[in-house]
Amino acid sequence: MARWREGQGCLTPVTIDDLHGRKETDMIQSYFVGLGPWAWLIFGLVLLVLELVAPGTMFLWFGIAALIVGGVSFAFDLGWQNAAILFGVLSLVSVIVGRLLVNRFSKSSTDKPLLNERVLSLVGKTFFLDQAIEHGQGRLKVRDSYWRVTGPDCPAGSEVEVVGGDGTMLTVKPVTKL
Repeated sequence: MARWREGQGCLTPVTIDDLHGRKETDMIQSYFVGLGPWAWLIFGLVLLVLELVAPGTMFLWFGIAALIVGGVSFAFDLGWQNAAILFGVLSLVSVIVGRLLVNRFSKSSTDKPLLNERVLSLVGKTFFLDQAIEHGQGRLKVRDSYWRVTGPDCPAGSEVEVVGGDGTMLTVKPVTKL
């Protein structure tokens, strides 16, 4: 059974677009396009607010790009298509520049540079083997934990120096007394 609606003095069939609210979405689109530069400024501010609640700095760069597009749209009469292209280009540029800035200025100096690098913090230190190194494998105790070690065969109790490591495996060499 076909549905009919009244339009321009006669009955016309209802289209699928009418049933799915197509005119409502067109109205919403035209509202945002009608906002012009204000839409970009609002979008940029929303992205900056999202940056405050989300971890990282990703929304910051897109928000800055949207604010710049809004400013340029006020100065020049850009269509929404050109504004969208400009937003894409500025987003890409701002993410790249932002990444470079973050990498340059995020290297903080600290008095404990090896705090989270446990293996590197042990390099150069000497310990006594808890278990003999046999066939290149052994074990030593560092404070309250045991570490697997690789190196030349040595008896238990031998003094060894840590020369490197990978993950939870330390590489050691025997300490020679002069």
